[in-house]
Amino acid sequence: MEKYFYEAFEGLARLAPGSEQSTKKAAALVNVDKEKELNILDIGCGTGIHTLILAEVFPNARITAIDTSQSFLDMLKKHLHKKGLEDRITVLNASMFEMDFPKETFDLIWAEGSIYIAGFQEGLKQWKPLLKRNGYLVCSEISWLHAKPSEESKEFWMQGYPEINTISNKVNQLIDLEYAYAFSFVLPKEDWLEYYHPLERRLKEMEDKYNDTPAALNVVNMIRQEINLYHHHFHDYSYVFYGMKKI
Repeated sequence: MEKYFYEAFEGLARLAPGSEQSTKKAAALVNVDKEKELNILDIGCGTGIHTLILAEVFPNARITAIDTSQSFLDMLKKHLHKKGLEDRITVLNASMFEMDFPKETFDLIWAEGSIYIAGFQEGLKQWKPLLKRNGYLVCSEISWLHAKPSEESKEFWMQGYPEINTISNKVNQLIDLEYAYAFSFVLPKEDWLEYYHPLERRLKEMEDKYNDTPAALNVVNMIRQEINLYHHHFHDYSYVFYGMKKI
């Protein structure tokens, strides 16, 4: 089944809800001199759609972009070549669990749609030593929008990601880990549709291609279940950008 999951997302620009506007909004809220020569680590960069935005917002930054999917990284490398950014962005096939960068290397750690792989609290804890003093960590994380989500939403997310929590509890978690809270904002519904619409088209293609392959159709149905849940219960949850500072 794993290969069908990869096929569902292969070639898609976005691998999680988001948009250029939301990435730029979060970057703008990072209170640093954006013209400085900053060191940025982009964890779980995927195809690099937000890596390229960071390069634009922080024009003198050096960015290290890591992911474990070579096909995604190859897409990013093609974009870097076209835009002439190869001297500013280093692309590494590396796991977020095996990073060996020296302590206090980065002014900013960015994890857009990826921190769930490590777990919110574990990611914040493990990555903190890599930040310079007063450095920022910015991530987007699935969160409850209120304290009483529907039973359907609870069942789905407690099975898929038990660390889901309310925004206020997420903020308390980062404060407990001795970060200074900087900002948070909810991604709008449009960010989800920008992700889901191309994915829905891909699922239709796979359904036609694999109409007699049960394993592929199971993957299609699983992803459709997630999409349908959001359409019915978008008021229950969303991705939320969280920004924090190492103190």
